[in-house]
Amino acid sequence: MAGEIRITGGTLRGRRLRSPKGGTVRPTSARVREAVFSVLGGRIAGARVLDLYAGAGTLGLEALSRGAAFAAFVDRAAKNAALIRENAAALGVSDRVWVGTGEALRFLARKAPPGAPYDVVFVDPPYRAGALSRVLPTLFGADIIAPAGLAVLEHPRTLAVPAGPGWAAGRSYTYGTTVITLVHPTRPAPDASGAA
Repeated sequence: MAGEIRITGGTLRGRRLRSPKGGTVRPTSARVREAVFSVLGGRIAGARVLDLYAGAGTLGLEALSRGAAFAAFVDRAAKNAALIRENAAALGVSDRVWVGTGEALRFLARKAPPGAPYDVVFVDPPYRAGALSRVLPTLFGADIIAPAGLAVLEHPRTLAVPAGPGWAAGRSYTYGTTVITLVHPTRPAPDASGAA
């Protein structure tokens, strides 16, 4: 039997989403979701979003409720992918949704999901050491995030966002043991000699 969570804002506010039970998925809490979308503000309206490690698809579906134009979801579990499709159909947004099944890093290494480049990418990998240091180079090393886009990372306080070429960590927001960090793409510094 699946659990239930609710959309916290937008045109679908209050609508219920089914979520797998049994601890296999860690949905972003309503408090953290509300805070994330408050921080993103008008950036979501008309945006193309990607929900990596999507689980039940809570963040991407919430983005659609709040005005995103399109949402792609990637999760390694086929049952989670099926549940996202079911939730999208129940909400009447299937025409603005694409769902892929596969481990996020391998999936991104093969190809960008339809809709790239994205304005906002939600990244909520398993809470274990090394997860962010593996996903960020792949995410920012391909044409997945728009030049003016950003990644929204959800991670525990015990895991810092690693530095690397191609991205820069911006502001962080702490909610109990959960931290949300905004990460922006960076462009290479121009060659001092002026060469292309």
